[in-house]
Amino acid sequence: MSKFDSDVERFAKHKDARRLLVALSGGVDSLSLLHKLCELRTHYDLSIAALHVDHQIQTESEHWMRHCQAQCDHLKVPLKTVKLNLQDSGRGPEAAARQARYDWFQSQISPADVLVMAHHMGDQVETVLLRLFRGSGLLGLGAMHEIRQFGLGWIARPLLGVSKEEIIAYAKKNDLRYIEDPSNLDTHIDRNFVRHEILPLIRSRWPSVDQTIFRSSGHLKTIQSSLDKGAQVDLKMFLCLSTGTLLGDYGCVRISDLISLDQSRIVDVLRYWIRCEGLTLPSTGKMNELIRQVFEKDSRGRGGIRWKEGEFRAYRGFLYLLPVQPKLCSPATQRWRGLDTVCIKEVEVALSVRRCTGSGIKLSFIEGSQFILDWQHKDRVIHPSRSRHNRTIKNLFQESGVPPWERCRLPYVYLGDDLVCIPGLAVEKAYAASGTEIGLEIYISSTRSDQLDWD
Repeated sequence: MSKFDSDVERFAKHKDARRLLVALSGGVDSLSLLHKLCELRTHYDLSIAALHVDHQIQTESEHWMRHCQAQCDHLKVPLKTVKLNLQDSGRGPEAAARQARYDWFQSQISPADVLVMAHHMGDQVETVLLRLFRGSGLLGLGAMHEIRQFGLGWIARPLLGVSKEEIIAYAKKNDLRYIEDPSNLDTHIDRNFVRHEILPLIRSRWPSVDQTIFRSSGHLKTIQSSLDKGAQVDLKMFLCLSTGTLLGDYGCVRISDLISLDQSRIVDVLRYWIRCEGLTLPSTGKMNELIRQVFEKDSRGRGGIRWKEGEFRAYRGFLYLLPVQPKLCSPATQRWRGLDTVCIKEVEVALSVRRCTGSGIKLSFIEGSQFILDWQHKDRVIHPSRSRHNRTIKNLFQESGVPPWERCRLPYVYLGDDLVCIPGLAVEKAYAASGTEIGLEIYISSTRSDQLDWD
């Protein structure tokens, strides 16, 4: 039995999936993998479907889609296809295509599904070298994993230990008809340059270099796994639910707890936390800046960093992990009848209402009126309905522990010239429902609430 046959069968034997979704480009790698899984389908009771992405970059892409459909019809496998309209993300067409492809794959996965990819040892070697050239650390140089969580399910790469030559041999043996993408020969693309120019030269001197690099990436993954286990223990010990935030976050850690660790361990914990939330990692430079601002001996535990998908911000002795916060702005004053949910895009918040007994703004004050929403945070005073004393808004924010990055996003709610509510914080006592009176409670949430942890 060849390495190709044994590795795919090992995967099929130990799979624990409701459904296998095979990413099918129509090339020799993915078609061979699909063919072999179908061969094992009855014996291992596999439920198999295929996914094909047309990036609409190549003129032959329509033909490739029809070819994949014909192959799936022959193998009696359902095929789902999509045509993508790629948007330039500024990182080049290959990166945009990859991101869009994986986003679509993720949207197709249900719990207990496994997305099966046909990446092989050569792909792994290329990935390691490309990441080495870009200065990746331990996590990056470990490269692709044989199986890991992906969306609601999992992503598996059962061919990572199989060479390209073994895959081609399987395809020839089974007389498979596969397509060849001419863009794979374009050495202006970094991966193709490594594949066609660099690796052949290295192999001419060190013929077994693929197995050597593959083995090294496995060693690095083992070390990273060990570090992750330690970081997991630390994070479980230190992670807190925030109490003052109104618009959601990914939790917080007490700075004094982390500061007792050495700096490399602090970075391990923070990077592990970021990855647990599914965010891309900030650069080493950004992490060094965070350590300097927040954790070094002469720092005051203030500051933070911002990167593409998230932010760290320090406040009152805690370090918060956040989604990227909207840029500071003051939306225009707007009127709202308080009947439906309203979204304010500039500050990424939504306001909704619910009728309650004994809380909220008394309905008798609202009938026939409109609320005025204003973000010009003047030095106003409010008498919270559950308090004996007036408060300045600044004092109210401080007492409630609302962090500075949220304060600018909260609207003041007026009826006429009277401040009647700050959603999530207080209702003016003179306008508040009590006892058996019906009131209108105004709720505030982030429009990114599907990504966040809440108290």
